[in-house]
Amino acid sequence: MVCCAAVTANAQLEIKGLPKNATVLETRPLVSASHPNRTLMLWMNHPKRNPFTDGRDELYTCPSQTRGSYFSGPANVSLVDSGDNTILNTIKLSSYDSGDLDLPYAIRRGYYYRVDTVNPRTAEGKPTILWLRDYNGDGKALEFALFDAPACMGLQTALIGYSEKQDKVIQYPINITATESGKRSTETLLWADYLFDRKAELPGHWKYEIDYRGRGGSLDKWSVNYNPAKEQFEATVIRIADEP
Repeated sequence: MVCCAAVTANAQLEIKGLPKNATVLETRPLVSASHPNRTLMLWMNHPKRNPFTDGRDELYTCPSQTRGSYFSGPANVSLVDSGDNTILNTIKLSSYDSGDLDLPYAIRRGYYYRVDTVNPRTAEGKPTILWLRDYNGDGKALEFALFDAPACMGLQTALIGYSEKQDKVIQYPINITATESGKRSTETLLWADYLFDRKAELPGHWKYEIDYRGRGGSLDKWSVNYNPAKEQFEATVIRIADEP
């Protein structure tokens, strides 16, 4: 925590508009020809520390694979003008069930978040949550994904990134049209099952299946495309019910 506390203290002194009780988890500079001096900042208000206490030899549960030792609480991402250290805009993040978010401050390698070095005593290391990549297929690495595994089957994913068109940080909506037993429904969500953990077939285009049959669920066939004009993802999901 010495490192994290130092980062928080420095951020509070330097970043205009950041609350005094904020804990800065991470910052990442952006590369944008149209808007230089832009940085993403991930921070939380009064986060609660939840260390993984079972030791290095204990297996992670499925939820621990996305959390490890984690902070829980209100989480935010801000776009900062690094030229004058002013916050340009902020979005509040929430979990897939609209509660507070759990974000790892130390986690093991080999799961969903990038970890470069680990503590040999705990087998956990600081993750890079703001691992910027090109998820929407526009050729620019300006987005990062969040992951939440509530159980061993099902992985909720969300995408946050920098919109050069708006000069803002945004959380990308996913417009879903689902068909099941001949009935059609639509909804717009901020989290989608497995989406941003799957490799795109083509830039900005995914096709994949999730099989919940045998668990009282369905076989879900996803087809997803990114709509650059609306800056949103558009998905069709065909749900095939399990046989009785």
